[in-house]
Amino acid sequence: MTSQVSRRIWLAALWLYAMAAAADVAFHLNEDRLAGQDWRAPDNLAVAVAAGMFWPVDLVARRLLAR
Repeated sequence: MTSQVSRRIWLAALWLYAMAAAADVAFHLNEDRLAGQDWRAPDNLAVAVAAGMFWPVDLVARRLLAR
């Protein structure tokens, strides 16, 4: 029983991480669109996906760069 509960907790955590990553990708692509860039360009997509995969680091970097 404990294994099943642990599995569900990890699955929920993975889903939350994936949803946050998708939101971060959308945020990056929207920033590109608002800046007048082509959000469908391969370089913009690559940066957005990379930032989405590592969104916790991206949040910290944004705070440090804003200073």
